[in-house]
Amino acid sequence: MTEKKPPLNRRRLSQIVLLAMVIILLAGLARFIHHRLNFAVTNAVFVASDSLTEIGFDRISGTLLELKKKEGEVIHKGELLARIDPTPYQLEVERLQAELNTADRQRAALQLKRRRLGKELNLQVQMAAADIERLQHEQQAQQARSDSLKMLIEQLQRDRQRYRNLLKQQVIARHRLESLETELDSKQAELRAIESGKQALDPAITTARLKRRLARAQLKQLDELDQQLKGAEQNVRRLQARLDKARRDLRNTSLFSPIEGRVAKRLVTPNSQVSPGRPVYALVNPAELYLNALLEENKLEGVQPGAEVSISMDAYPDLHWQGEVEQILPASAATFALAPRDISAGEFTKVAQRIPVRIRITGGPRELLRVGLGGEIEIRRQKG
Repeated sequence: MTEKKPPLNRRRLSQIVLLAMVIILLAGLARFIHHRLNFAVTNAVFVASDSLTEIGFDRISGTLLELKKKEGEVIHKGELLARIDPTPYQLEVERLQAELNTADRQRAALQLKRRRLGKELNLQVQMAAADIERLQHEQQAQQARSDSLKMLIEQLQRDRQRYRNLLKQQVIARHRLESLETELDSKQAELRAIESGKQALDPAITTARLKRRLARAQLKQLDELDQQLKGAEQNVRRLQARLDKARRDLRNTSLFSPIEGRVAKRLVTPNSQVSPGRPVYALVNPAELYLNALLEENKLEGVQPGAEVSISMDAYPDLHWQGEVEQILPASAATFALAPRDISAGEFTKVAQRIPVRIRITGGPRELLRVGLGGEIEIRRQKG
């Protein structure tokens, strides 16, 4: 029997198919090699953040009444996140406010007393000084009148003696002597009245001076009131400072978000006791997320800061992000391992080291990213 040969056209078709498959395989291999020559690829990638912020109640403690946000929820800057029972802080504010009101009234009463007493004593000093001045002026006027009368009386006495001599000589009439003696008696009576008035002024002046000294002595009470007023003002300032602190503490019973972002972790539960500084939430800002890639040392060629990066995440296979190389760290990841390599015994196994590369995210849906997510990146190598 003779073996039948396949038809020529079928054999040729098989050769064509085989050749096409080889060409496709070579093209794919060439594309793969070209891609790997132009891109550094790694799947040792995870999302990281330097701004994972732990927040809590800074200066107060108490029972946690409510937690407004759950893990993963979006938060806005200034949004209320948690609240501590404000009752004890509210009572403290009310108590200090009452003490401050009392202290303020006491200060106001002292100020009023100080003003009134100051006015009264100053008025007494001024009135006593005015009385002294008036009495002294009156005394000086009477002294001047007394001196004038004395001179006049002396003149009248000389005239009387002269008139007597003239009367003996019968030069003048008797009525002229009698008239002069009458005038002399009148002036002497007036002088006695003035001298009596002068003597009466001395006790009045002494009394006025005594009143002035007493009023000046009482002015020292103002110094005592000034000291009391100073103490009252210090007490008001001290209570005001304590009240301001109590009001801040009352405001701080509400915890607000300092950033725009998401809740990464809720660290306490409702109705638990929290102390100052204890973290309540861990927050993350998506705008500050970046990628930390571990790139083998033999893939570093052409990888430089500013190089374009294409990013895909395992959690979102249909989505893509864009980025750029921000920094190539100066030490391998193994340098900071808890159990670093020990080659002191002379044993050595060649292992490609991984260099941390920090990648800044420049495009894509940032809100979907979570700290710790893994993915894959392609870094376009830069020429030259």
